Amino acid sequence: MKISTQFKPVLLLFLATILFVNVAHAQQWERNRMKIELSLQDGKETTISKLTTVSISFNKPSTMTTKDSVNQQVADDYNPCYIVITFDRLDIPLLRLFMKKNTTLNGQITVTDSYGKLPSRKIELKSVVMDGMNDNFVNDDETSYMNLSCKSLIIDGVILTGLNTRSLK
Repeated sequence: MKISTQFKPVLLLFLATILFVNVAHAQQWERNRMKIELSLQDGKETTISKLTTVSISFNKPSTMTTKDSVNQQVADDYNPCYIVITFDRLDIPLLRLFMKKNTTLNGQITVTDSYGKLPSRKIELKSVVMDGMNDNFVNDDETSYMNLSCKSLIIDGVILTGLNTRSLK
């Protein structure tokens, strides 16, 4: 089949447009590849929230820490594990759960790959509290953040806790 020279530019433009749309569409789907969910238990109630991102930080006391300073940290509700979670929109039921008084929350964050290529991750949270939150509005977009801390994390079976008094002086 022979294509005339006057149809070649139209055909090339058509193919370039299709290629551009496919690339743009693939990049849009890539954002939703990872599914991140936070579930927290308050007694018999479970609150599940869909997250945009999660960032985890763990601070282990140095080997130079003394038992007296550890005892002071325990007295001050020392939480060595920090989690920053983001949402597309502020999750009001989750905020309400954190604002309850005298509530000890435990839960987990699960991260799964919708393509099935990356292994799932399970992060268990013990004694979670909300340290702060931020809700941002820019034109027609909203992003919300919560800063959480907890006594310990278990990431795929690896336990992270801050205080191990046997190794201290």
